[in-house]
Amino acid sequence: MDTATETPGLRELKKQMTRDAIANAAFTLTLEKGLDHVTVEEISRVAIVSPRTFSNYFSSKEEAVISAGALDPDEFAAALREALAEAPPLQAVYEVNSAYFLSRTDEQLERVRLMVGLVEQYPSLLASQAARFADLEAGLRAVVAERTETDVETDLYPWLVASAGVSGLKAALRLSASAGDAGRDRTVELVQEALNLFSDGLPVPH
Repeated sequence: MDTATETPGLRELKKQMTRDAIANAAFTLTLEKGLDHVTVEEISRVAIVSPRTFSNYFSSKEEAVISAGALDPDEFAAALREALAEAPPLQAVYEVNSAYFLSRTDEQLERVRLMVGLVEQYPSLLASQAARFADLEAGLRAVVAERTETDVETDLYPWLVASAGVSGLKAALRLSASAGDAGRDRTVELVQEALNLFSDGLPVPH
């Protein structure tokens, strides 16, 4: 099919496949060789793209690594819109968090564990990871504001709900992965515990 006649859906699919190939190459090479010994040129070669194509998708090798299997802000936002029809905002956010991990394969969960390890090992990955979580939080914040008829520019509520959701998610990921147990049951258990603690006002443990 000629590029000029491709449908928008097909073009977007090809772009996503290219993005995934680059991110997966960056992630795999970093696991194998260490981030300091991986170059954009090598990532491009493994992904079968040019360095110029790499730069069209990612600003750095760190961004590419973090994008491998990263949480999709659009996916979370769409799921939250559905969950809010049945549950209060904070509970809905945590239901979406739990559903995400319940839907992952063992391979995907293992990648989560490995990613946490890479971020701990290479602090230069932190900025790219923070940017991904910021995108996720912004998407959740917008949906909460839309459904509660609040304003993200002036109201604190959507900010707090989204922040609580992402904070609990990050804590659950970190604790389960650091303990060598990134399985869905343990991660979902921690996500639920985070919801309970926030809902109870973060009481001091006894």
